[in-house]
Amino acid sequence: MDSLDHIDGILPANQARSRNARDRLLQAGERVFAKLGYDAAHVSDIAQAAECSVGSFYRRFRDKEAFFKALHQRFTERNLENGARFFDMPQWQSEPTSAMLRTLIGNTAQIMKRNHGFFRALFQRSLAGAGADYWPRMRAGTQRQGELLAALLTSRGEGGGGRDLVKDCVFVLRAVDGSLVHRLLNDGPAMDDDAVTDSLARMAIAFLGLTDHGPVAPAKSR
Repeated sequence: MDSLDHIDGILPANQARSRNARDRLLQAGERVFAKLGYDAAHVSDIAQAAECSVGSFYRRFRDKEAFFKALHQRFTERNLENGARFFDMPQWQSEPTSAMLRTLIGNTAQIMKRNHGFFRALFQRSLAGAGADYWPRMRAGTQRQGELLAALLTSRGEGGGGRDLVKDCVFVLRAVDGSLVHRLLNDGPAMDDDAVTDSLARMAIAFLGLTDHGPVAPAKSR
């Protein structure tokens, strides 16, 4: 079963053609939310951007809220998968920890930038009182990344000092996420992407008590 089929308000897509149309609508919706925001976007805007009929939308989603639930599910499941894949990359067996952390933060910034519409809609839904439905899975992704980061640091004998390393790693990654989202939604600060990544990386490296080996090549996309 497709991971979206169990969500209330989303009709099962049993055929490849139906799944392709649903994916096209989801991709178009992300673009529409980036441009208009959740509240101002209409189903007709999403359908037009996907070059589908409004009827095609309603054959797959009960309403706009169910549509956003699908976007949220798709983002969070991919975020968990990509996080695990990132820490399994063979290059981290030899690269300095600070290089890994810089790449992780750079990737996170790229992902948020690519999914601007999702994050804009997420915060609008939260302000409307729907945050309880969406934030647990978002926090779970950062929690898992923090656990994986702590495990890597422990295996290298880094980031100790008698503190709760998992707690510290989760805290610093959430601080990074918050800074990136604030910049994304507020068009600031007035720094280029590389400078922002470097500043956040230096903050995270210092907080975790790691040795900073300096900037590396531009971040690779996850």
